Order: sequence, then structure tokens, then C-alpha cells
Amino acid sequence: MTYFPQEIFQIILDYAGINGISAQQLKMFNRISVITLLQLYNRTFQQSLVLKTRMPALERRKIILKLIYSRFNRSDTFTNIYILYLQEYQPCYNTIDINLNCEYCVEFDNRTTPKIFGVITTINKASFYIRPFAYSYEIIDIQHLIAVKIYNPNHLLQPVMVKLPKVDSLTIIHSGNRSRLLHVRLNMIHIPTNEQHLISYI
Repeated sequence: MTYFPQEIFQIILDYAGINGISAQQLKMFNRISVITLLQLYNRTFQQSLVLKTRMPALERRKIILKLIYSRFNRSDTFTNIYILYLQEYQPCYNTIDINLNCEYCVEFDNRTTPKIFGVITTINKASFYIRPFAYSYEIIDIQHLIAVKIYNPNHLLQPVMVKLPKVDSLTIIHSGNRSRLLHVRLNMIHIPTNEQHLISYI
């Protein structure tokens, strides 16, 4: 990829009618996912643009960026998009705050994705990889259908990638909260069908 000197790049922006944006800020749009770009565009300009998922991601990005840039003749366009991105789409956690090889409980903002308990092994700019603890279920009261989900910190599963914008909270697992986090009571009906083989009766 070819990069122009700042002075030349600014001339190109001015000629294209793109105001209120620097070269560094423009690079931000190349780091945002296509889905987020589309959401930013639709919310900023009150549109309902839908792109075919069969279309390659690069082509979808080109279409959205072209539409966004065509509206930069309004001086507040970039400011509005940037503020919206920072407020609602930027990761709420800075990767600097995450400790590598530490045990964490990860909760997600959609509240439907199960929590992940495990060890964070790799940290990227906007995501991380965590090796979940293996777990099993123990039925402690068959009459009232009460079970306990028990996590085993000594048995790690394959790494899972987690995108930071989807994370609601990150809790470090230490001696003070280990028992509470790693032994979770639940109703037996909430045990997924494909995890029935993990059940033991005491």
C-alpha cells in the first residue's frame, strides 16, 4: 500500500471535498469492522443500507467508505461518526488493562452468550484469546432439579477468540472469588442437550 506525505495527502482530501479529517483519523476507518462501519453509516445518516453478505468484505467496505466520504462536505460529519464510534462501538476495555496468562471470568454484553472462565493467552489490539476451563455438572438435588456447574482450572480447552467490543465485564479470578465463580448453581433444564454427557449424580 502506498502512503502519501501528509502535505500531499491533505491536498487530495481538500480536492475530494473531505473536510475535518486527518490522515491518522482516516486510518481509523480501515481498522473498524465492515459490520460496525455499516451501523455507523446507517445511524449517522438515518439510512437503512443493507449489503449482501455474499459480497466479499473488501467490496462491502469500499461501498460503505465511498458513501461516507461522499458526505464529508459537511464539516461535522467526521466528528459525529467519531463520537458515535467512541461512545458505542470502541472496545470498553483497553488491552493494557488485561494481564496475560491470568485467569478471568468473561461476561458478554448480549447476556445470551455463556460466560467464559479461563486463562487469557494472547492479546491483540481489539481482541484476545482465552483458553476456557473444562467443566462438568453435578446433580445435587434431583427432586428439585438443582445442579452445580463445576469448572476445572487444571484442564484447559482449546483457545477461543473474544472481541473486546462484545465484552461487558472482565473479572480476575483469585483466591477470594474462586469458589463463587467456579461453582455455579443452576436448574437442570438449563443444561444444554449436547452437554448431557458431562452430568454426574452424587
